[in-house]
Order: sequence, then structure tokens, then C-alpha cells
Amino acid sequence: MITRTATRTPGAHTAPGSPGIPGGEWPPCHNTGELLAAARRERARRELTLGSIRASLEEQPSANSARAAARGWVADVLALAERVATDKTETAR
Repeated sequence: MITRTATRTPGAHTAPGSPGIPGGEWPPCHNTGELLAAARRERARRELTLGSIRASLEEQPSANSARAAARGWVADVLALAERVATDKTETAR
């Protein structure tokens, strides 16, 4: 039988941090409202986009045509992502 005993050295529960910030704690975030607003905007944008795609797929006359349309959406999004990534790579140089 293995018995575990907890031995603790002072300060073992905290990770070392930079001066002025206690180890193991997040620094205070003063712009929480801005972060929440940005997250809400991103979620709204995502919901609108997915709603548009869903409406397009629901207009399809059959299951197979809905799947084909979905593959088209996926191809378009991937092509767009490649263009954006290429632009970002060129801008970073």
C-alpha cells in the first residue's frame, strides 16, 4: 500500500511572478468591459454569418444539394482564409 503524505514548503503554492505581481495570480484587467464587448461583437458576427449559411442551405431542394452547397461554402471560406493569410504574411515582411 502506498501512502502519500503532503509536505509543503512555504510559498510552494504560488508560481514566481514578475516584481509587483504576486506569483500565480493574474494581473488585474482594467478593460474587462472592452473585452466583453469585443467578445459579444464576435459572437454576433458569427451568429449572423452562420444564420446566413443556414438559410442558404435550407433553400436547397434536397439533402444532396444541401451537402454540395455546404462543400461550396467550405471551399469559399478556405480560399478566403488563404488570401487573408497570404496578405498578412506579405504585410509582416
